[in-house]
Amino acid sequence: MIRKAVSRRIMDRMERKNTRFFRCLQIQILADLAADSFGCGRISIPKNSPERALKKYAKYTVSCMETQEADPDRLFRDAARLGAKIRRLSGLTDKRDLQRLVFLLYRNIYITMKGELPGEISVTDCYFSRIYSPEQCRLMSFVDSGIISGIFGGGRLRFSQRITEGCECCMAAFSKEIRKRVE
Repeated sequence: MIRKAVSRRIMDRMERKNTRFFRCLQIQILADLAADSFGCGRISIPKNSPERALKKYAKYTVSCMETQEADPDRLFRDAARLGAKIRRLSGLTDKRDLQRLVFLLYRNIYITMKGELPGEISVTDCYFSRIYSPEQCRLMSFVDSGIISGIFGGGRLRFSQRITEGCECCMAAFSKEIRKRVE
């Protein structure tokens, strides 16, 4: 209960004003995830400028995708572990809280989401759409799907259109997967 209350207060603060430190820390965590998932060396993200940090992260992920063979299943799995860790640390379990958390985390990296999780979402603005090719965007969306799946305790994000493919916005659906028990 205390953890949930603290997490909600942090999200309240993030909605009003988000610190440079927290945004840079989030980008460093994403860079470490990319390094591990792609099998590349880790990089250090600038701690004083979220804009510079995000630019360095974007260039780094492009370099990883250009030089390493990417495994979409590994990208999803590693990101889902990170998302599950975020969920555990936050203590949040309510659907509205989890959606709010996802939208705030993505806002920190200049991705604007609207809609419902689980359900249909649109991405009306995406920093990475100006940097990634359509194929790179498709590949990195496995990371998005994994993070959201981990935060929600399962599920998949499936895109039906993308800004990088010339669409006005990205459209995706996130649904919780029901796993059938194998006897």
